[in-house]
Amino acid sequence: MSTQQPRNPSQRSALQWHPALTRRSLVPASGAAITASAAGCSFFSTENDSAEGGGDKGPEAPMLAERVEAGDLPPVEERLPKEPLVITPAESSGAYGGTWTTAVTGAADGPWLWRTINDGHLLERSRDWTEIRPNIAVSLEPNADATEFTIVLREGVKWSDGEPLTTADVEFAFVNVASNPELTQGFPSELASIDGTPAELEIVDDYTFIVRFNSPKPLFRDDMAAGTSGQRFTMYPRHYLEQFHLDFNPNADQEAIDEGFDGWVARFTSKGNLWNFMWENPDLPTLLPWICKKPISDADYALFERNPYYWKVDEEGSQLPYLDEVRYNIIADVETMFAHAINGDYDFHSRHFNDNAHRADAVDNEGNGDYTVVDLESTYSSDMNLAFNMNHQNPALRAIFKDKQFRIAMSHAINRQELIDVLWNRVGEPAQAAPRPESRFYDEAFDTQYLEYDPDTANQILDDAGYALGADGVRTAADGTRLEFTAAVADDALLGTIWINALDMIVDTWAEVGVQLHIGSQPRENWQVLVNESDFDLTVWTGDGGNIDETTSVYWYMAAGPGGGAFFGRQWSELYTSGATQDPLVEEPPAFITEQWDLYDQFKAEPDEAARDEIFKQILAIAKEEFLAIGTVRGQGAWAVVANRLKNTGGAMPENPTYGTPGPAAPEQWYIDEN
Repeated sequence: MSTQQPRNPSQRSALQWHPALTRRSLVPASGAAITASAAGCSFFSTENDSAEGGGDKGPEAPMLAERVEAGDLPPVEERLPKEPLVITPAESSGAYGGTWTTAVTGAADGPWLWRTINDGHLLERSRDWTEIRPNIAVSLEPNADATEFTIVLREGVKWSDGEPLTTADVEFAFVNVASNPELTQGFPSELASIDGTPAELEIVDDYTFIVRFNSPKPLFRDDMAAGTSGQRFTMYPRHYLEQFHLDFNPNADQEAIDEGFDGWVARFTSKGNLWNFMWENPDLPTLLPWICKKPISDADYALFERNPYYWKVDEEGSQLPYLDEVRYNIIADVETMFAHAINGDYDFHSRHFNDNAHRADAVDNEGNGDYTVVDLESTYSSDMNLAFNMNHQNPALRAIFKDKQFRIAMSHAINRQELIDVLWNRVGEPAQAAPRPESRFYDEAFDTQYLEYDPDTANQILDDAGYALGADGVRTAADGTRLEFTAAVADDALLGTIWINALDMIVDTWAEVGVQLHIGSQPRENWQVLVNESDFDLTVWTGDGGNIDETTSVYWYMAAGPGGGAFFGRQWSELYTSGATQDPLVEEPPAFITEQWDLYDQFKAEPDEAARDEIFKQILAIAKEEFLAIGTVRGQGAWAVVANRLKNTGGAMPENPTYGTPGPAAPEQWYIDEN
């Protein structure tokens, strides 16, 4: 078998997400911030004409004013950038003080941390996902063919320890972190050309830099407003991290070993990897609205305290955030977490227990808990998509899973209406792993194909495909391989319980067509290992890419995408997204896979949005024809518990990991009103 050459040696973005609330910063397309003084009032005025909200709150939080008075902090005007980013509150000007209490299952629950207090992207998305706006960068301008981008940082932005953010940090992040293969395995795709060649970085001055690609990269601007991609240049404070880096400290390796690390790379990662260790290193300077005060390993909660150098203000010029603290209670058991929620112990929470099974009890307890259940807008193709592992190490199973007729039969053998009636509270509709009706890519035929529950049709398809029914009621392939499989399930994922219950019901309906299914539930970290190593028969996950993130979370449509790529073809995905070498035990990708890759390369290089959409529709057409994954039920959507005292959350918002719910609801302008 020949070895597939890497098509794209760049590495996918590790995490991605997107927006959620009416958060309108007063920043025009030119990138120049309109300050409150420009709007007709003193920038640091303590007056507030609003009849609601914060009243006479002053230019900064009282806890910071006390530190200024004590000489521990410089005055607020010296801590803010030259032109702070102005945020328009969702409802009213806020009041300083208070703690936002929420919960996590433990240190591995990093996604909720990122969804709640993340910031520092060069650019940001608007709540409705239609606009990309300045953030840390006041401008990001492409040249005529989108091969070169000139970026200007917001002058005077400071890290949380008061040191200025400059292009020295940008250079460090690009040259010493992203380009160092010991620290970054595979060059980040957002910083690489379409063919995987690393971009070139030119530092112009303290606040201006240029990024050059060897071919057009029109979606670079989108990348700089998304997830961790948009923080590649602004995540690594050089003044702090140099001491742990061998390029700057020749003793870094020995010092790391003396501290109990394997070497300098392990220590640098522990001290400076904001994605994974923001929980644990209070000394790491960040650009976030709240910074780590109590690490998650210290006790039964983690605590984040306001950043005195945060670089955003409200329309009156008062420094954000309004809230003093964010507290993450550590509660491993989801039912215990839910009990706290309906007791009114959380101010905002939309994770872990916010499924259909808990909705009714949450609504019933709104009055007692003094909170409101706020519906979130689902963006998933279905709440549980199912993928067979076409890259299975067992060639016999691989052949079965690659058989499209087998997959069609398994879809017809799922009683989706029964799932809806029993597990989805009779609210939902059958749906395949396809874009939702709200999506501009919606294709009704794709969304509805092979949905009918029809055991007779399923049996006939399996008969015709040569899967013989044995005396024990289980079919075998022509080579004698039994159609007996195990579904790997992350039982502590958001919908883990409902997935397990749904699979329990599917066990029975698949048995009717001669397929024996077992359920292998396990903690998410164990499940993740199995999936990453392609050591599973089939698995289930949410239908990301249904709306908002169709063109980025593509892993239900093709062998690519973030987080490791397609569940149906992990090895194929690695060939494309990170340049992995072809595993000799895994067959080369079929022609339709490589055709999709070619189309996706064209998509990423096409400057015209309408033309890009047409290319992506071709990718979807192939996914529809090949029927790569199976959808189940498109439910009502998730929901959030929002304390009635918490203001400016802005109501309903999309639920989506790419969107990053509730991050785009601008928690920095949330505040507490006890009245």
